[in-house]
Parts: sequence; structure tokens; C-alpha cells
Amino acid sequence: MKKTPLVWDLPTRLFHWALAILILMAWVTAEIQENLERHALVGQAILTLVLFRILWGFVGGRHARFTDFIKHPRAAFQHLNELRGPNPTHDAGHNAAGGWMVVALLGLIGLQATTGLFMSDGVLFDAPLYDRVGEATAKLMGRIHRLNFTVIEIAVLAHILAVFTYLIWKRQNLIGAMVTGRKKGIDEATLTPLEDRAPALWRALICLAVAFGVVRSIFVWG
Repeated sequence: MKKTPLVWDLPTRLFHWALAILILMAWVTAEIQENLERHALVGQAILTLVLFRILWGFVGGRHARFTDFIKHPRAAFQHLNELRGPNPTHDAGHNAAGGWMVVALLGLIGLQATTGLFMSDGVLFDAPLYDRVGEATAKLMGRIHRLNFTVIEIAVLAHILAVFTYLIWKRQNLIGAMVTGRKKGIDEATLTPLEDRAPALWRALICLAVAFGVVRSIFVWG
């Protein structure tokens, strides 16, 4: 039996699920455990992943690249309008609306991790860049950090709702595709060659090393 086409490269899939787990851990360490040191470690990992994904958006597999899924906003509204019909466009990668959701989530999560670098509990924990700014700026970063997480929760719920809408109503299994990398209903002939959709892993390792180095230097040297 012929396999369905490979759409998502391995680094993109690992990034997706690792980020989902880390966001949950960030919530647990902040709201349940109330352990800012663990929360900061999770934030460090999240910021590393966000920076990795930005780099991977330029050198990753075809459908992981920003040039593939960032389209004119008009295209996003057109796709949302098509959802009311029985046969919406079956895109190989992110559809136009989903592409903007990716950008929004990366921006929100990146903002969350960045503002966390300026946090302090005023007693036992100071984030690495807390001493680099004044008290008023640090308090502002704290307010943004708390408010932005609520926005992230809403965005994540919207993302999950959209995924299950596609699964139940449109019969498009986006969850399975992000696990296996393969997507049903896509014509192999319309896709780019395999090597462009599944790039060498050394590129991903370099991107991850650069992202980790940048974030680690912030935490070590401030």
C-alpha cells in the first residue's frame, strides 16, 4: 500500500509536542506548585524552543518555513469562509488561517517567555534580567506576563477547538498528521521533493544549539 505523503518533518513535530508539554508544565509550576525556580527552568526551555522555531522557519522543511504558510490576511479570511462549505481546501501544510495562528502563538509565547526574564517574587527569586531594569519596569513586565498568559490560554483553546472542528466536521485529522508527519488527502505529485520536506537533521541540531546558546547566555550572564 502506498504511504500518504510526508508533510511535516521530524523537528517540526518534536517542536510542536514539546512546546505543548512545556506550556502545561509552565502552568503547573506557576499555579499549582508555585515554584518560580522550576517555572524559570521551564521558561528557559520554552524560549529556546521559540527561538529554534523561528530559525527553523527559514531553513526547515518546505511546510515548516514561514514563506510557505504566511499568506495575505485576505487568504485567511477566504479560508475561514470556505469552512462553511462541505469541501474546504485541503492544504498540504498549514492553511492560510492556521498559518496566522502559528505566528500569533509564537508571538504570544515568545512575549511570555521574554517578560518572564524580568520577574521577581521580591523574596527568594529574581529572574536573570530583573536587575537590568528599574522596579517600575519590572512590575510592568510582571503585569504583562500574567495578563498575556490568559491570552495564551484563550489562543490555545481556540487552536484545540479548530483542530477538533477539522477532525469531526471536515474529516481532516491534523493531530495524526502532526504525529506521523503524513497527511491524507494530499496529492503527492503536487508536493515538493522529499528532501525539501524532510531536511537533514544536522540543520535542526545547529538551530537548536544556537537557540540554546542564546538563551543560556542570558540566564548565565544576564
